Amino acid sequence: MATATKLVRMEGQAGQRPTASPLLTPAQAADVLGIPEGTLAQWRSQRRGPAFIKLEGRLVRYRSTDLEKYISARVVETGLTLDHA
Repeated sequence: MATATKLVRMEGQAGQRPTASPLLTPAQAADVLGIPEGTLAQWRSQRRGPAFIKLEGRLVRYRSTDLEKYISARVVETGLTLDHA
């Protein structure tokens, strides 16, 4: 698998609105998640996985914010706590 695409937040200049995050292709989204692109395709057909955008025809894209949300919702907390005192 290729090097994972980093999720980047696009921030605007001071006093401006943040710009929209770029749309990722299914290949890029799969790379971010560390899974095969085919798995994403299966998840879409099963209405599972991260939210996606369906543009004209069969053109599918993912927002980096939706991938972040999907990943964050799957964090499993352990009983381990670390004190940094």
